[in-house]
Amino acid sequence: MTNILQQVIYIYTYFLFGYFVVVNTMYVSLIALSWSRLNEFIKIVRADQTAFSGYTKPVSLLVPAYNEVTTIVDNIQSLLDLDYPQFEVVVINDGSKDDTLKEVIRHFGLRKINFEVNSNIPCEEIRGIYSSFQRPELVVIDKANGGKADALNAGINVSRYPLFCAVDADSIIEKDALFRLVKSFLKYSDTIAVGGIVRIANGCHIHEGSVRAVGIPKKLIEKFQIIEYFRAFLTSRVGWQRVNALLIISGAFGLFSKNAVVEVGGYRKTIGEDMELTVRMHEHFRRLKKAYRIDFVSDAVCWTQAPDNLKDLRGQRIRWHRGLADALLKNIKMLFNPRYGTVGMLAMPYFFFVELLGPVIELIGYVIMAIGFFHGSTSLDMIYIFLMAYLFGIFFSFSGIFMEELAYRRYNGIGDIVVLFGVSLIEQFIYRQLTVVWRVSAFFNYKKSSKRWGTIDRKHFNNKNI
Repeated sequence: MTNILQQVIYIYTYFLFGYFVVVNTMYVSLIALSWSRLNEFIKIVRADQTAFSGYTKPVSLLVPAYNEVTTIVDNIQSLLDLDYPQFEVVVINDGSKDDTLKEVIRHFGLRKINFEVNSNIPCEEIRGIYSSFQRPELVVIDKANGGKADALNAGINVSRYPLFCAVDADSIIEKDALFRLVKSFLKYSDTIAVGGIVRIANGCHIHEGSVRAVGIPKKLIEKFQIIEYFRAFLTSRVGWQRVNALLIISGAFGLFSKNAVVEVGGYRKTIGEDMELTVRMHEHFRRLKKAYRIDFVSDAVCWTQAPDNLKDLRGQRIRWHRGLADALLKNIKMLFNPRYGTVGMLAMPYFFFVELLGPVIELIGYVIMAIGFFHGSTSLDMIYIFLMAYLFGIFFSFSGIFMEELAYRRYNGIGDIVVLFGVSLIEQFIYRQLTVVWRVSAFFNYKKSSKRWGTIDRKHFNNKNI
């Protein structure tokens, strides 16, 4: 038995080493690409965004909502206050069981109107559409429950403008963020989608629908998520955008060409509708050999509430991993397919073998190491590999913090940055292992209903630190 265990440990150790080398080579490459983009960003003089006001395109802001009575009014108000020449806010009440619809109608003085709805994309029954003479730019759709993807499809059908921006109902967009996103559509005629950066609002002071002061949240679990978001957006998505292989436009904040989305059939009813749509757009346009561009703008900012307890965080990470699996498996034909260029040969393999299967490989390593320890067969080589993984994890986190501080400087002075560096040192212990277990558990009951909305405990945005 001991000999068999030693053989298993020996084989898996060398497998882990090879996997570690490949994965971290990709990580370092992404960071290098991100740094090159960052240097360009720093060198460019950020002109006053109002200079573009004469050259903008009208935008429809789509806000799908399900049981969002706590934050929906604050969110709508912040969107109506955006600094942008021509836009509409389309709120889609997806059969909420709370008073979301009643609260919006009451607060904004809306009334039911007659409205001819396009049926470009199938969706559940629309029961009514509401607006008012005082706020004609605000439209509220009341529809039967069909899930977030179905709600967005309904919003696309009702929207009037050529670009639409999908925004989560628990998020706040900075006033100039639309200008920054639209610039890509103005500069590149083949742009079909642009993603902005999502930042964590926990710990920030928010007043009248805008972030007045950026701060560090009190809870350690919230601080960990700030580091994660830095890695995801600043050291990953920026890099993938450089090679036109960005597979995720965040559902919390993304700007799309309506014609392009309708062309690919709109959102699918899947738990990861945002990534699935982005991957499918890559597949469609590359298969047809049509020029296109999917961009990422790191200074177009959306603030969102992050989970502040383990229960909500666990549910969120399981949903995210199921969504990742769904998006990749529905488009698996692109994997290692040279027909799809950098998407098929780089991005798809990375997300499949690193993001999707990586937690399984890591968890097996922990289990084998623990069994070996109890049987006196611990491999020092495996311990060294996990130690190297820990050090590289810190390096990637530090890179994200450095990029944040050098280019954007949203946090308040050296004190906040020191805290974030300190959090990076301990994030790899316990928290990392927890998220690994959660992500692996996502493979169980994988086919759970894709109509379910992911929910966390919301707090009112206005007049407080959240």
